[in-house]
Amino acid sequence: MALTRKKATTIALDPEDDRLLTHAARERGISRSEFIRQQLALVLEQYRRHPKPRSAGAIRQLSQRGDERELFGGGR
Repeated sequence: MALTRKKATTIALDPEDDRLLTHAARERGISRSEFIRQQLALVLEQYRRHPKPRSAGAIRQLSQRGDERELFGGGR
């Protein structure tokens, strides 16, 4: 995590989810809060902006490409 101040958020859990959260965190040997942060980070990763690799346009610049039929056995 970055060295920034964390913002507290409160959530309400039903008793079963609360029990499962405690069990899951204990099984991993981490706090309930850390378990929530780790799982939330996994879910939120899909919403982060990811820069495109600098080499993304390299294939478009090739002057000659192979025949894809060779890959799938259709070039015979």
